[in-house]
Amino acid sequence: MSDSYHYEDGAIHHDHKKVLHIDKLQGADLQQLMRAFFKDDVEEAEVVEEVCQKRDTNVPEKLKTEEAKALMEDLVDAGILTKDWQPIGLSGSERALVAKAVCEHLKINELWQVFGKLWCEKPETLRSYLNKALEQKKSLKFQDKLKNILS
Repeated sequence: MSDSYHYEDGAIHHDHKKVLHIDKLQGADLQQLMRAFFKDDVEEAEVVEEVCQKRDTNVPEKLKTEEAKALMEDLVDAGILTKDWQPIGLSGSERALVAKAVCEHLKINELWQVFGKLWCEKPETLRSYLNKALEQKKSLKFQDKLKNILS
């Protein structure tokens, strides 16, 4: 992705969060669509090969325990997840950190499969997001936030 941005004369650029409602599209599907749609350079635009049409909205059994429900409520109160375990405006790195923290807290071993299926992301993609997160200093603040929520 290019670090320089080119705008037509008279164009105004605002660095703030915008909300886009597209029927029932949410979570990882919406983020994937947004990443492809808002690429600055058309030649570099990603082709969205797969938008999960059949999201598995069934919450995995491992996330239905009383302990998991209490944890989910804390994450909902913090504005991180919805009540159906979907991320709210999180980057890939942040999603991976949430999945890892939840699974560590609940002692779930197959974290990438559980959250990959729930969020309609490939497990290896989530794993790569975690590797990226662990290399970024800005992730430390989010990790601290998660630690405070989950403790």
